[in-house]
Amino acid sequence: MRKIFEKDINTPEYWDTHQTATNFGLRQKKYAELAGSGDRIVELACGLSPFVAQVPSFIEHYGVDFSLKTIETVSKQYPRVRYVLADCRKTPFEKIFFDVSVAGEVIEHLRNPEALIEEMARITKRRMILSTPHMEYDDKEHLWEFDEEDLIKIFSHYGKSKCETINSEWFPGRSYIFAFCDLA
Repeated sequence: MRKIFEKDINTPEYWDTHQTATNFGLRQKKYAELAGSGDRIVELACGLSPFVAQVPSFIEHYGVDFSLKTIETVSKQYPRVRYVLADCRKTPFEKIFFDVSVAGEVIEHLRNPEALIEEMARITKRRMILSTPHMEYDDKEHLWEFDEEDLIKIFSHYGKSKCETINSEWFPGRSYIFAFCDLA
C-alpha cells in the first residue's frame, strides 16, 4: 500500500459535481460472478453504477453513497434498489445484514482504507468483494495504490481471501485488482 497524494479532494461536494456514468461491463460481470446469490447485497460508494440493479441473483439490492446528488440520480434510474445516503465507512445497517458487500473503485480514494474493510466485515455475513486500479498513479482523486499482496493482507484479519488482476476492456494499459474475502 503506497500513499500517492496527501490532499484529499474526495468530499460529497466534489462528487456532486464529478459524477460519471461509465458502463464498467467487465468489472460488473466479475462482481456478479464473485457475488453468487443470496438474500441481500450492497454496493458501497455505488456512485452511478448500475451493478446492484442488474444482479438478479439476490432478493434485496442496496446502494450506499455519500453524494446526495448521486443518490437522487440513481434512485430515479433504478427504483427497485434501496439507496441510502451514508459514508461507506459508517453505514446505518445492522451487523451481518448483507450476504455480500461490494466496493468497486473506492478504497483508493479513502484517507483510511482499513475503515472501509472494517465496515464491510461488520455488515457482511458471507463475502466481501472489492476492486481497485492496479498501480494507478496519476489520478488526483486517488490517495493510495495497492497491489494484490496489500489487499490480501488487509482482508487477512477477517477470513480467507484471494485476488485476481484483470486488464481493462475500456482503458488500454490499465488493469484492476479484484479481491474477495470469505468471512470466517
